Amino acid sequence: MTRRSVPKQPTKSGRDTRATLESAVTLHRAGDLDAAAAKYRQVLAADPDQPDALSLLGQIVHQRDDSAQALQLMTRARALRPDSASIAFNLGRLYLDLRDWEKAAEINRDAVRLAPINTAAHCNLGVALTWLGRAVEGEASIRTSLAQSPDNALSWSALGLALARQNRTAPAREAFEKALARDPALAEARFNLSELLLGEMDFARGWPLFAARSETDRASFATGGAMPPGIPLWRGEELAGKTILVWGEQGLGDQVLFAGMIPDLQRRARRVVLACDPRLVTLFARSFPDVTVIPQDANIQATLTIIPVQVLVPLGTLGMYLRPDRAAFANQQPYLMADPTRADALRTRYRQWSGGKPVIGVSWRSHRVDIGADKSAPLEILAKAAQGSPATLVNLQYGDIATDLEQAAAMGLPLRRDPEIDPLRDLDGQAAQIAALDLVISVSNTTVHVAGGLGVPVWTLAPVGAGRMWYWFSPKSPWAPSLWYPSARIYHQSEPGRWGPVADRVATDLATAYPGGS
Repeated sequence: MTRRSVPKQPTKSGRDTRATLESAVTLHRAGDLDAAAAKYRQVLAADPDQPDALSLLGQIVHQRDDSAQALQLMTRARALRPDSASIAFNLGRLYLDLRDWEKAAEINRDAVRLAPINTAAHCNLGVALTWLGRAVEGEASIRTSLAQSPDNALSWSALGLALARQNRTAPAREAFEKALARDPALAEARFNLSELLLGEMDFARGWPLFAARSETDRASFATGGAMPPGIPLWRGEELAGKTILVWGEQGLGDQVLFAGMIPDLQRRARRVVLACDPRLVTLFARSFPDVTVIPQDANIQATLTIIPVQVLVPLGTLGMYLRPDRAAFANQQPYLMADPTRADALRTRYRQWSGGKPVIGVSWRSHRVDIGADKSAPLEILAKAAQGSPATLVNLQYGDIATDLEQAAAMGLPLRRDPEIDPLRDLDGQAAQIAALDLVISVSNTTVHVAGGLGVPVWTLAPVGAGRMWYWFSPKSPWAPSLWYPSARIYHQSEPGRWGPVADRVATDLATAYPGGS
């Protein structure tokens, strides 16, 4: 007689745990995250290795901005159940939010292998590949997502991103518009479309959509902390007799760029209060002597209690009201003022270094997490651009550059480094340094904005497609002037990723501007 195995019946405690998990999932779907999290933890108290509870609790923890714990929970869940498509998908989504593009691509690729009919996983894989610089592959994955779900707004928005990073602006714009036709509130589509429109100088459509920047990347938007509550937002109305608080946002370069509109705002308001990154306070206070400049630090709320303000505006929003069309840029002038004593001393020193020949400052790297690699240029390109120039080259690059300086020397690109200037921490010192130069040649980073704001001639090496910044506007050949900075030239790539022709154009113009090289 053949002995047959009898399926093991679940214990009462096992049935109770399953019932608790199902209850937690129901609460989770209903949006009651507190109650759902409590239930998931109840499940894990009884069974610490329950993978679904680990993964789903990780989702809630991530929504509450504890990404480290979320990653721990979800990674453990995936180790316990590596064949689960849903657990892989949740972990891949987390890596995407963390901007760990390599891991996001790896895990989402596994998710689509485990469940090929998964619109969101194909889309997420495409986004990760796009940010990894593999936009053609990313586009293919996103189109698979759209084949499965043609009306998915997120997938249309992701397609727009992949196309934009290939410098295919017309179809990218169409993709973003299709996303918004399906979901008009989709913040990432509104913001990405705004950058395309602003880059084409369609200010009427671009500026209103640009407001979505506060929703797409809250951490970058709120670098200075959350805006003070309870103060009405300025929406372009008359400001006579009013004090307006301008709230600095995004990175240092963005704050310098948009600060160029402060003089226009001063002509409208009784008083302007500018809250900015503490590293910019000294420079801005000297540059705008009639503006109250305050640091965005732990004491800002106390500071604002003694400065009554009637309205508030994010710094980047000024463009909607003060730069509504191209004509509004006509009177743009240099607006930053470096420390004159410090700048004169540096100018004297650099002239001694150069023997009276031109002194040019150079920078080649952007440290932005998302697009810094696309904006940065190899040192070989800088060497090619400066080849034969009689100028003395002064380093303006911030960050750890010891290895870069060794590589530059090895390729015949001697860079003088001023040990008294720390451009990462001493922005006012860097402004004085830039003011002491004849010319700046740099990729798009804070250095360019400071030079442009000072009115120092600056030649900016700018990418197209991946890494392109909208405020340099549509690329022209061989170079384009900047509406924001009258002293700036923008040398755009002709094709994404190709810096060689840019270096050739810069070298030709450098030889014309400063003849006498070897």
